[in-house]
Amino acid sequence: MEDFKLDDNKDLSFNKGDLNIDNTDQQNIELILLSHKGSFKEFPILGVGITDYLKSPEIISRLRLENEISNQLEYDNFEIKEVDVNNLENIVIDGNY
Repeated sequence: MEDFKLDDNKDLSFNKGDLNIDNTDQQNIELILLSHKGSFKEFPILGVGITDYLKSPEIISRLRLENEISNQLEYDNFEIKEVDVNNLENIVIDGNY
């Protein structure tokens, strides 16, 4: 999906005065994972709030996180092939928009 690109500070990215437009699939996934519910005013139930899950290493929290990631990405019309949170340092999300 092509959309406005954000820079490292999550601000709109510009090139020679024009907005950068590029593939934003990875950016969208990152924003959904980091955002909490209510962060997107137009879609108030969208957002995982992954930082809340990372504080608890329990297996139940990991299963909830995997389920929440799947639900939220599906809500955003992302077709999921695999979500694996066994290694919290390297969460695997495979699929496409």
